[in-house]
Amino acid sequence: MRLGRNFHLTLAGAVLSLTGCNRQAAMEPSIQTVRAGTVATIRQDAPERYSTTIAPVAQVDLAFKSAGLIERIHQVRGADGRMRSVQAGDQVAKDTELAQVRAVDYQQRVDQATAQVAQSEAQQAQAQAQLAQARANFSEAEIEYKRAANLFQSASLVKPQFDQAKGRYETAEASVKAAEAAVKGAEAAVVTAQAALSQSKLSLSDTSVRAPFDGWVTARNVDLGSLVGNATVGFSMIDTHLVKAIFAVPDTSLGLVRLGQRQTVMLDTLQHDLRGVVTSIAPQADPKTRVFSVEVTLENPRSEAKPGMIGSLTLGAVREPAPRLVVPLGAVVRAPSDPHGFAVFRLVEREGRNYAEAQVIQIGQTIGNSIEVTSGLSAGQRIVSLGGSLVRNGQEVRVLPGE
Repeated sequence: MRLGRNFHLTLAGAVLSLTGCNRQAAMEPSIQTVRAGTVATIRQDAPERYSTTIAPVAQVDLAFKSAGLIERIHQVRGADGRMRSVQAGDQVAKDTELAQVRAVDYQQRVDQATAQVAQSEAQQAQAQAQLAQARANFSEAEIEYKRAANLFQSASLVKPQFDQAKGRYETAEASVKAAEAAVKGAEAAVVTAQAALSQSKLSLSDTSVRAPFDGWVTARNVDLGSLVGNATVGFSMIDTHLVKAIFAVPDTSLGLVRLGQRQTVMLDTLQHDLRGVVTSIAPQADPKTRVFSVEVTLENPRSEAKPGMIGSLTLGAVREPAPRLVVPLGAVVRAPSDPHGFAVFRLVEREGRNYAEAQVIQIGQTIGNSIEVTSGLSAGQRIVSLGGSLVRNGQEVRVLPGE
């Protein structure tokens, strides 16, 4: 069967058309998803609002100091009424024994060290008794030697008798020195044995891991029968009777905070605000963000504020001579045409599609989580508030609503 020339031309055209479409599709940039925002205006006397993160006043990893097999884990009553091993989310009191390593091996070491101390003390007492006897013998030999020397000098004693007295004196003196050395050795042995006993008792006491404070267990990494080393982290705990609201301020707002200042923190999850005290101000700015970290300590007797919660607070009212334009910090990117300049991406709609177009701007002061724009934008303009670092100038974007 012969195919007509028109058919071949049509097929070739379709292939060329398909190839062209594929090339065009390959050359078209992908559509980037971004979040939209608007250029905002800060009114005169507007308070500066900062985001805060709640952190525990103390958090610690609890490691075993004595190695061995886990033979006991603290038991609590679960929500179903049955007893179970303590786990993340359980509250425990200070000094609660969370887990115990098998202690029989360490108890044997204590018993052996105790026996060694008793033996060393007995040897010390024996050495002291021998020293006392040696000193008594030396005293008698010394008296006899001095008397023999006087008699020998007056020719009342023959030399062999004098030599015998002198020999007994020298032997007794050497015995005293040997006994004294034996006593010192026995005393050192007692000290060594007592140190070994103390270490054995310490190792025995370290077979258990105890809660250092009233708090919450955030992790349990061991089970019954687990073999742990002397540095294995078995549990993690946090103390939340106090919590810290942590936030950062630029140097222009550092004068609005001081140690001891009363501060209100707002948490969206609570029906009331929390009041605390500024307890820490970083002595230097973070080298990357150029902001200062500030901590507000809050009373938390009912454990309402949980670590990781997000809150907010305001720092006074800053009087400005005129309103200022601001954009989110995350909206500012490097200018495509100037590596030392700044820009934001304006959202431009054409034929039902959104495109990101770079707009060079001049920036001013940082205000909370926003930054002032002194030129290049006007109030109400739609911009890319998040995701600008992933966008190319003129690229089509998929826009999510702003926060």
